[in-house]
Amino acid sequence: MTTTPLDTAALFSVDNNYILKNNEPFLVKGMVYVPGYPGFLPWEIESSLALPAAVKANIYRDIENIKAMNANTIRFWGAPQYCYEALKDIGGLYFLTTIWIDGEAEDFQAPAFKESTKNYIEEVVDRIYSVYPDKRPPLLAYILGNELSRSSIIATDTKHPDLKHFKGNFIETDTNRTASEVFLAEMADYLRSYESENYQQQNLITYSNEIRTFNLIETPFLDFISNNAYSYAVPYYRPFTNLGSSSGTIFQGWLEQVKLKNLNKPLLITETGLSVSPNVNRVGPPNYGYGGNSAIDQGAGLLQNLNDINTTGLPLAGVCIHEYLDAWWKFGYQDSFSQDPNDIEEWFGIAKIIDSNGVYNTEFRYSYYVLQNAWR
Repeated sequence: MTTTPLDTAALFSVDNNYILKNNEPFLVKGMVYVPGYPGFLPWEIESSLALPAAVKANIYRDIENIKAMNANTIRFWGAPQYCYEALKDIGGLYFLTTIWIDGEAEDFQAPAFKESTKNYIEEVVDRIYSVYPDKRPPLLAYILGNELSRSSIIATDTKHPDLKHFKGNFIETDTNRTASEVFLAEMADYLRSYESENYQQQNLITYSNEIRTFNLIETPFLDFISNNAYSYAVPYYRPFTNLGSSSGTIFQGWLEQVKLKNLNKPLLITETGLSVSPNVNRVGPPNYGYGGNSAIDQGAGLLQNLNDINTTGLPLAGVCIHEYLDAWWKFGYQDSFSQDPNDIEEWFGIAKIIDSNGVYNTEFRYSYYVLQNAWR
């Protein structure tokens, strides 16, 4: 295998609009990747050091195919050590690593919950550096938490009204934070402290927010802003959003609203995508729907999403497409062996899983080629 040279010594930083690689704007062309093949759940496969050869072969092939579609970044979820090993061998890609925080926790400030979160942070960091003993992983940033639930944020903030400020070794907030924001600041400071002390590195940290909690949680104390944004969600949750300044879509208008709230930080769209689940009525352009999209709709919609992101009034830092592989595993182990036509969440992949008598391969959807061409 001939690997592609990669500047693993690249230093990532930020300005007001962009993530910078060696002080030059780096536009993220990313793909969300969860190695959740039938019989393997992300929250279990992540800690495995003895994956079957077939699963390793699938992971290696998937990462090669993501690179071949001209992506420059993978956003990992539930990534076992082998994902980093494969990415290192293949070369030519940077990565974002999602540090999963239980968004449905009753109280983010509960001491036991914070301790378990810190333990998991250590596991993820150690896993990465076990593959990169030279301490130079091609790591773009840590995504510390993803879409904490509205109910859990409100419950935590209500329970701890006096928690307004955090000061740690590396991160300090202003004095007008909420308890949930203080929790994220504390975990981010722990992450930075642990990585700095054990590996002498300090990589960027962000948190992925979403439209339902846009006004509930803010993270100006992190390195850049991340938002999971879907074209079909905006007319549902924010129907009075102003239309975009360039494309005229409500999706672009939403992106511009999020950026206007964060003028001094880059905004990365850490998820956008469209499901091709069959048992939903088709909506079509310009907003498409939550499921019910044809393969052509998915490709056309993603192309429109990219145009909306690339032509906002103020520049964005890039996008990660949700997601590479259909997620058969959404409802647990038994569910992972078949794809439910009624479960919209199982059909976002730009590659579908093909079952041939228990041997699993993948097949590209039309959207794979659309993105490959757009990112050429």
